[in-house]
Amino acid sequence: MTQSRQEILDYVLESLNELSKDWDYSEPVGPATLLFSELGLDSLDLVVLGTGMQEHYQKQMPFAEFLSAVGERGQRDVAVSELVDFIDAQFNPEPAAGGSAR
Repeated sequence: MTQSRQEILDYVLESLNELSKDWDYSEPVGPATLLFSELGLDSLDLVVLGTGMQEHYQKQMPFAEFLSAVGERGQRDVAVSELVDFIDAQFNPEPAAGGSAR
């Protein structure tokens, strides 16, 4: 299954907008929305969201490594666009150095 970054973004936004109806968050969810400070997710929520993404895409993804990298960088929040970039990288890995840009 191949996915464009736009298709991934659309699915993630649709999922988060649907979930946010159950939360105390009334703003539209977009690429710049922060998952922890704005939506109020915690790391377990992100794991659950990641599990849902893996089931939807029928593809194992290293969400634990993604969360670990977030924790190591000092900034403890994740924008929707970063989550989309991570998922996109699972389908469309960057070419090796010297390879063609996509």
